[in-house]
Amino acid sequence: MAAEEDNGWGSLTCGEQVLYLSQACDSFIYRRFKVLGGMLHDYRWRFLIIPILLMLPMIGGTTQLSRLTEDDPAKLYVPENTKAEQDDVKIKASFGLGERIAHVYATTNPDGSNILTTENVLTLYDAWDNVTTFTSAHAGETFNLSGVCQLIRGQCQKQTILAFYDYNRTQIAELSDAQLWQTIVDANYTTTEEDGLTVTLGAVASYNTDGTVLSTKFNMIIEQKVEDDSNGDGNAEKPKAWELELSQVIRSRSWGSLSLYSDSFGELNEVASAAFGGDLTLLPVGYILLVMYATAVLSRNSSVHSHGTLALVSFFAVCIAILASFGLGLWFQIPFSSMIFTLAFLLLGLGTDDTFVLVAAFQHKDVLHLEPRERVAEAMARAGSSITVTSLTDLVAFLAGSYCSIPVVRAFCQYAAIGVTLDFFLQVTFFSVAMYMSGTREEQQKIDWLCCFLSSKPDSKLVGKGDFSRDQPEMLTVFLETIYAPRLISRGGKVVGVALGLSLLGLGIWACTRVTVDFEYEWFIPDDSYFQDTLAVRKRYYGAREVPVAMYTFSGNYSSSLSQSQYSKMTTALENNDMLVEDSCVNWWPDFIAFAESNASTAMTTFDGERIVGSTVFDQTFLNFYNDDAGSPYRNYLTVSNDVLELTEIPCRDDTARRDMTYRTEQMDRMREIAEICWSLGAVALGPAYWVQDAHKIFLREIVINLACALAGVFFITTLMLGSLVPSLIVTFLLVVIDVEVLGSIYLSGDYFNTVTGINLVLAVGLSVDAVAHITHAFLAHDGTGDERARRALVEIGRSVFNGAVSTMIVLLPLVGARTYVFQVFFRTFMAIIGYSAFNGLVVLPIILSVVVPSSYNTRRSRLGLEEHGRNNKSSVDSQKHPTIFNASPVFNASQMSQPPRAVSSF
Repeated sequence: MAAEEDNGWGSLTCGEQVLYLSQACDSFIYRRFKVLGGMLHDYRWRFLIIPILLMLPMIGGTTQLSRLTEDDPAKLYVPENTKAEQDDVKIKASFGLGERIAHVYATTNPDGSNILTTENVLTLYDAWDNVTTFTSAHAGETFNLSGVCQLIRGQCQKQTILAFYDYNRTQIAELSDAQLWQTIVDANYTTTEEDGLTVTLGAVASYNTDGTVLSTKFNMIIEQKVEDDSNGDGNAEKPKAWELELSQVIRSRSWGSLSLYSDSFGELNEVASAAFGGDLTLLPVGYILLVMYATAVLSRNSSVHSHGTLALVSFFAVCIAILASFGLGLWFQIPFSSMIFTLAFLLLGLGTDDTFVLVAAFQHKDVLHLEPRERVAEAMARAGSSITVTSLTDLVAFLAGSYCSIPVVRAFCQYAAIGVTLDFFLQVTFFSVAMYMSGTREEQQKIDWLCCFLSSKPDSKLVGKGDFSRDQPEMLTVFLETIYAPRLISRGGKVVGVALGLSLLGLGIWACTRVTVDFEYEWFIPDDSYFQDTLAVRKRYYGAREVPVAMYTFSGNYSSSLSQSQYSKMTTALENNDMLVEDSCVNWWPDFIAFAESNASTAMTTFDGERIVGSTVFDQTFLNFYNDDAGSPYRNYLTVSNDVLELTEIPCRDDTARRDMTYRTEQMDRMREIAEICWSLGAVALGPAYWVQDAHKIFLREIVINLACALAGVFFITTLMLGSLVPSLIVTFLLVVIDVEVLGSIYLSGDYFNTVTGINLVLAVGLSVDAVAHITHAFLAHDGTGDERARRALVEIGRSVFNGAVSTMIVLLPLVGARTYVFQVFFRTFMAIIGYSAFNGLVVLPIILSVVVPSSYNTRRSRLGLEEHGRNNKSSVDSQKHPTIFNASPVFNASQMSQPPRAVSSF
C-alpha cells in the first residue's frame, strides 16, 4: 500500500505535477478535437446550419441597441461609487439637474482689429436680438431663450457687453467709437445686468489696456429641469434643442465684419456623435482589405488546390460572431457605447487568425494526403490546442477587465469576452465544416471559386508553365527557412536583435516616465469639424471654458450659531479661492448680513469670529431679506419651505485657463475642502467635470489591478498548457515588456494616459500572448540545441504569427483616416500592440529561448519516464509508473492518451 502511495500524485514534485496536468489537458483537447473533426464529416450539414441558427436569437438582441446605447461620458468613464457620483445623486434629488452655460463668441473679420466700433456693436445688438427671439421646439412646445434660461427678477441670467449700454440700440448708434470705450472706462469696467447682478468687462470680453477689444461673448445661463431629462442621462432635451437651434441661427447668416461662433454642451455633444457615425463607414473598407489579404494568403497557384473561398466563409462567420456578441450583450443589458464598435475591427482580426491556424493544419504535408474524414479529424486535432490556448488567454484577459469599476472598460471587456467565445465556437464548427467541404472539392478536382465545375487541368499552374505541387512550400516559409531564421539565430543576428530589443524597451521606459494623464471631452470633436474654429477662438481669447461649479447646502438648522458661523467661513473661503474666476460666485450671504446689519431691530452677534444673526430672529430676518429687493437676485438659489430656509446654492465658475488634469483636480479638491467647513449643513461642491477628476484619481489604480489580473490569468493558462514555469515566466515577462512599450507609444504619439488609452494596456495582454505563446510552444515541441530549436520554431510557426499580425493591421488600416478621438486612439495603440507583439515574438523571443534553452517536451517526459510518441507529441504517458494518476479517470488512461505523431502548424 505504501509503495502504491509513493507512486501517487503526492510523490510528484511541483514541476512534475504541472507537466502531468499539461499532458492531461493537451491529451484531452487533442482527442476531443479529433472526435469533433470526425463528427464534422459525419454530420456536416448539421454543423453548417445549426450554429448559424443558434446565432440568430442572439443577433435579435441588437434591436435593443438604441435603448441601451449610452454616450454620457459621466456614465462611461467615471468609476462607480465615486464621490462625484454620490454627490450628483444627492444634489439632483434636491436641486434638479443644475445649470449649464451657452456662449456666443464674436471676433472681427479679419481677426485682430478692434471690435468696439459703432458698426460692430450694432451688429452685436442685432445678433443678441436674434439669440433672444428665435424659437425652438421640443415635445410639441415652442419656446425661445426665456423658456430655457435661468430667470432672476423675470430676466434671463446673462452677461454681455451690451449691458454697458443698457441694451439700448439708439444709445449705441449715437456713440462714436471712442465714446463706446470711454463709457466702459467711466463705469470702471463694471456694470449691472438686467437681472441685477454685476458684470465686469473681463467676464464678457478679451481686450488690451489701450482699449482694443479683440473679442466679446454672450454668456447665457441655461436651466436644466428634471422633467426635460426623459432619457435619465443628465442631458435635458429641451435645452439641447434650443442650443442646436442657436448653432443654426449663428451659422446660417453673415454678420458683416464680425465672425460669430456658438458654443454649448448640446452642440458639442451633437458634433461628436455625428462624427463618430461617419467613422463607422470605415468598417467596410477594413473588411474588404482583410478579405482581399486573407484570400491571397489562402489561395495557391492552382485552380483546384487553392482555398481562397474560405476567406469569404471566415469573414461571414466572424461577422455573425460580432453581431451575435453585440446582441447577446444587449440581451444581458450590458450598456453599449461608441467604444464597443471598435470590437468590430478587433474581433475580425482575431477570427482571421484562427482561420489561418485551422487551414494551416488542414494543409500540412502530414495530413494533406489523408482520406477526407481522417484529414479533417487530424487537422482539427492539430489546430485544436493552438486556437484553444489563444482563445483562452484572450478570454482570461478580457474577463479580468470585466470586473473593472470603470463602466466603459467593463462593458468593452464583457462584449469582447462574448465575442471571442462565439467566434471560437463558429470557427470550430461552421467554418471547419466549410474547410472540410473545400477539401472534398479539392479531392474531386473542382475549381476553387466555381465549386460545381470540374477542372480540365487540375494539376496545372494558373500562372506559369508546368504542374503545381501540393507539397511545394510557400514563399514566406522558404524565406523564413533559408534567410530569416539562419541570420537571426546567428551570433551577429542575436547581437543585433538584442540591441534592437533593448533599444525599444529603453525608449519605452523613457517614454513611460513622461506620459501624463489628461482627458478632455473636446477631444471627441474631429479635427476637420467647424466646431474646431469655436474651440480655437475660446482658447485664444478666453484661455478655456469657464466651467460652472457650485456649492450646495442641505436641510439643517440654518439659524444655529454654529451653522451660521460655518456658512460665513465657507463663503469667505469661496471669495478668496483664486482657482475660481474672480467675482464669479453668486453669493447671497454677504448681502444678507449687510441687510441684517442695516435693520436696527435685528439682533446681531459674533460667534467664532464671524458676524451672524441671532438664532431667535434668523428665520424672520431671512424671510424679510428673501422678499426684499436685496434678496431678489438670489431667489433661484435659495429654497424656502414653510417660511424657513431649507436649501442653498452658490454658483461659481472654475478658471480653467490652465488645462492640465493635475491643476483641475486640485481645483476640485480645494472646493471640497471648502465644503467641509460647513459640515453642519452637509455642504457639497460639484461641477460638471468632477467626474473626470475623480476618474483621474483612481483609474490608474483600476488599470494596474486589471492588468495584474490579466497577466496572472495568462500566466496560469500558459503554465498549464506549456507544462513548465520557465517558458511561462518568459512569456509573461515579454507581455510586460510589450505593455511598457505600448504605454511609451502613448507618449510618443502625442496622446495622454486616460481611460480611453488605458483600456488598451489590458487588451494588449490578450492580443500579444498569441504570437509569444505560439513561438514558445513550437520551441518546446522540438529537440536539439537551442539554436536549432529556435530556427525550427520560426520556420514552422513564424508564418502564422506574421500573417496574424498583418491581417490585424490591415483591418485597422482604414482607421488612419478616422476623425474621432476613440477611433484615432484605437488605431494608434493597436498598431503599436500588434507591431511590438510581432517584433518581440519573431525577433526577441527566439533569441531568448535559444540562450535560456528550456527543456523540450520530449526531454522532460524522458526524465520522468514517460513515453515519447514523436518530437511534437507531449500527450502520451506511461501510466505504469504512476498508475494512481491515470487510472483515476478515463481522461488519464494511458491507452486513451496515446496518439500518432503531431507536428506544429506551419501556416
